[in-house]
Amino acid sequence: MKNLIFIGGGGFFLELYDYIQDDYLFLKKFKMKGVLDDNEKLDQALLPYLGTISSYQPRADDVFLVTLGNVINRDKFFRLLEDKGAEFITYLHPSSIVSRSALMGKGCIVAPGSIVNAKAIVENNVVINVHCSVGHESKIGFSSVLSPYSAVNGNAVVGSQCFLGTRATVFPGKEIGNKGIIDSHSYVKSDVPEKSIVSVRGDYVVVKNRLMR
Repeated sequence: MKNLIFIGGGGFFLELYDYIQDDYLFLKKFKMKGVLDDNEKLDQALLPYLGTISSYQPRADDVFLVTLGNVINRDKFFRLLEDKGAEFITYLHPSSIVSRSALMGKGCIVAPGSIVNAKAIVENNVVINVHCSVGHESKIGFSSVLSPYSAVNGNAVVGSQCFLGTRATVFPGKEIGNKGIIDSHSYVKSDVPEKSIVSVRGDYVVVKNRLMR
């Protein structure tokens, strides 16, 4: 049995911890060992605090999941630990449906009630939160996060390090460039350049994300 370590001890960790607590078959294979977080004052009663992410040296019997919602930090710490030889697993909640023809990368998390459809490609370190839909032959890029109830329709492409807010929708065949943000309840009806924010506030608006480098 390998030891599962969570990278990040915030709100998404709390959610995933609860999912896994009730996943009997998963717990037959993995033991939840503890949490890494660069906040050394982390108040974590659920599992032991194992130290900072940056200083941890992976062991042969460790496996990891990134439980950070910030796409930049997800990407940063996934790559940092991967460079140290860390082994990342993919967690599929028992209530999720993932097509046999879908390709799932390592380090992905598919939360309760979500569906990944035929021939979809989900790259490494992606979060598909509760009740999301990933359409047939679509693609979700490295370290992206789909918030609850978001929908990526068939043949659509979501670039790497993208963030889709709650109930965001990507129309069929449309593409979001890398490091894009789709605001909650917004929709993508045409291709979006990289490092852009899409928001619907009475009108359809695409603006440059000046905080993204």
